[in-house]
Amino acid sequence: DYLRLGGRLQFSDIPFDTQHPLILDGNHPFVHLLIQHTHIRLHHLGVRIVLSELRSTFWILRGRQAIKKALHKCLPCKLFKAKCGMQIEAPLISERVVPSAPFTITGIDFTGPVNIRCLKPRDTAYIALFTCATTRAFHIELVSDLTTDKFLLVLQRFVGHRGLPNTIYTDNATTFHAANKELILLWQTLSSAKTQQYYAQNGITWRFIAPRAAWWGGWWERLI
Repeated sequence: DYLRLGGRLQFSDIPFDTQHPLILDGNHPFVHLLIQHTHIRLHHLGVRIVLSELRSTFWILRGRQAIKKALHKCLPCKLFKAKCGMQIEAPLISERVVPSAPFTITGIDFTGPVNIRCLKPRDTAYIALFTCATTRAFHIELVSDLTTDKFLLVLQRFVGHRGLPNTIYTDNATTFHAANKELILLWQTLSSAKTQQYYAQNGITWRFIAPRAAWWGGWWERLI
């Protein structure tokens, strides 16, 4: 024999099981299986939707508590509601947080080649990007090639517009080892004796990022 819920819906046109739903104990193992089945059938919806669906046929004693207990053990719901891990980031270097004049600390990177119209109908050039470490301002110059002389001309134009920087950051040698010939030529330009002499004469400190740590230059490379 089963116990059913009474009521005053005998003359309604809804099904008999809805008029007088079966009374079930919320702690019974069968009820736990029934809740899990309904929860999966409803595509892992919440407590109120599952309770409303079950009450169309069953009246579960302490039903809300039983459903919460069953849904708390649902593995797909746990995975869906899990909090994402937060990456602990290192503090910013002092050059990026200590106030200074614009472009006192500068990162240099190149991109290209790009097509331009100059003496020829179609020619190629490269873009030199100078990024300020503190203000995130950037200065763009166009370079016809990646030779040492052209790089020094671009650097001198930058100094003429923005002033002489104290420190310049660039990529390291290992970043260019596996790159194409344009990047290898760029590395040879940056490390040439003529470039080093210009830095020394003007009191510029040239720093490389750590080997095999290209993400260290993110504060200037992300602007490309």
